[in-house]
Amino acid sequence: MSSRRSLRLRIAAALAVALAVPAVALVPAPSSATSLQGQIQSSKDREQALASGINADGRAIAGYHGKIADLQGRLDGLQSSLDSERSTLSALQSRLRAARGDLARLRVQLAHDRVALARELVGEYEAGHPQLVEIVLNASNLSDLLEASEAMRRVQAENVRVANRVRTAREQVGAQVTRLTALEASQERQAAAVLVQRDQVAQVRLALVDHELEIEKARNARSAQLGALRSRRAVLEKRYAAAQAKAAAATTRSYLVSSPGASGASGGDGFFAAGGTNYSVGNEPEIAARLDRMGKGLHLHLIGISGYRTPQHSLEVGGFADDPHTRGEASDTPGVEGVPEAVLESYGLTRPFGGAAEADHIQLH
Repeated sequence: MSSRRSLRLRIAAALAVALAVPAVALVPAPSSATSLQGQIQSSKDREQALASGINADGRAIAGYHGKIADLQGRLDGLQSSLDSERSTLSALQSRLRAARGDLARLRVQLAHDRVALARELVGEYEAGHPQLVEIVLNASNLSDLLEASEAMRRVQAENVRVANRVRTAREQVGAQVTRLTALEASQERQAAAVLVQRDQVAQVRLALVDHELEIEKARNARSAQLGALRSRRAVLEKRYAAAQAKAAAATTRSYLVSSPGASGASGGDGFFAAGGTNYSVGNEPEIAARLDRMGKGLHLHLIGISGYRTPQHSLEVGGFADDPHTRGEASDTPGVEGVPEAVLESYGLTRPFGGAAEADHIQLH
């Protein structure tokens, strides 16, 4: 796992070696390193632009969330009002149906009473209505006279009362039907108005949801592009680090050739820890020893650019707080990228992560 900090340390170490031996000229990094550095910077710029766009999309989505929540609250309130209006309308319609039924029954009753009254009048006409003189003459005493008179009065009063009662009831029920009909029409208008409002708010809410989905889709596309750019940049940084490592290795070889007594003078094969790295924690000494044996056995010049890292340092260079480096279990070692896995295993080493970006990450097998 390469890091900007370790890269700076490695370059500084190489420069220190070169300055310590003025007779040896620095071997320049391959020309492709400059191109890689430009590509890395371009990728960073594009990543920054995409990240800004993603943040703007996030703020817009948050704004839409608030508006949609407000509209949903209003929509819920309108739906509750509509349910209430419909419930009231249903109750009015039930009362109106009952009143209309009562009116129909009263009309039938009135017609029936009218027929009965007409028959009674015809019967009385045909039978002859007893005159007051006849009642007086036929009465045996005053009591009979009063009783007969009272009976006639009661019959007439009852006929009038029945007719008035039916007529009054019909008038009252008719008035009730008229009132309930007006209320029903008013309630229907209110319910229709609430329904229109609810549908309008629902349309606005759906439009906002559509806009939010479009922004989320754009944000997801930008996020995917950002992820692809970061992956590509990681590969470029690996290649750039390898190019710089080769330059540093060339400088070291020149130093070894000019200083026969220096460590690794026989062709510079083996493992060399870059300045500022720590290979003394956990499994790092064993990893370094096995890499050294493999380098000498395969005539490879291997430079350890990252051994043990503190959790904070690991986070700073793009790793995570509990990666293998923080436990002293890994080494980033340019120069082993082309070594097959089977050969690594023969030296008790392994490359646990796939992909070109992790081709130099080595751990114990």
